[in-house]
Amino acid sequence: MIEYLKKFESHTAYEAFTGTTAFTRPNVSYCIEENEVHYNKIVDPYNGHAYVEIGGLKWATMNIGANSVTDYGLYFQWGDIQGYNASQVGTDKIFNWESYKYTTNGKWTGINKYNNTDGKTTLDITDDAVRANWGGSWRMPTTAEFEALGEAVNITWVTDYQGSGVNGILCTDKIDTSKILFFPAGGYGGINSVTDVGVTGGYWSSQRYGNSVDMASQLDVHASPNWNEYDDRCAGLLVRGVVD
Repeated sequence: MIEYLKKFESHTAYEAFTGTTAFTRPNVSYCIEENEVHYNKIVDPYNGHAYVEIGGLKWATMNIGANSVTDYGLYFQWGDIQGYNASQVGTDKIFNWESYKYTTNGKWTGINKYNNTDGKTTLDITDDAVRANWGGSWRMPTTAEFEALGEAVNITWVTDYQGSGVNGILCTDKIDTSKILFFPAGGYGGINSVTDVGVTGGYWSSQRYGNSVDMASQLDVHASPNWNEYDDRCAGLLVRGVVD
């Protein structure tokens, strides 16, 4: 239900509310103490992107950079918000340590952010490829959220999904079978090209893999998917968004 008017005792209370909430409502706010009226911009936390809610979390129906559920979208290094399509891999973008933005020496030994010095194990929202590209309240899923999705769905490996020629995993909600998600097997971005398309593919989480500095956790898509696999942070993987 839309709340058209909300009253606050003071401007301070109003600022506290707007600073700690995904502020989509009310349309109008009135601060009693200062006799102020604020006309608040209505913000769509989904920015018009479609989603399916499974297990209490809203999952995007397609990848970042995709135009359909069977489109692979863009490939990203972990922590980089700039993505590249398959035709750019090997030319405009080479996915290796030398091209990775968070190393000082072109090797994993030179990783200078999300390391054991700063202790960061989860991406800052400014380094989240989903938030950067879709805005709103969209973000990358955590490892635990990938694993929870795996528990909440029945999984089927599908070839030529809906006649698209694209292979991947179809996830069907165990409770409500009308809720489905398709993860295309888009392969991995490497040095010269994208490899293993149609056979496997990776989707970054927002977290490092365990205590490893050079690895990040990913969903590994294949006939028997692994919801907490890992890969070098410099590899090119796909990204799928979530909203709480």
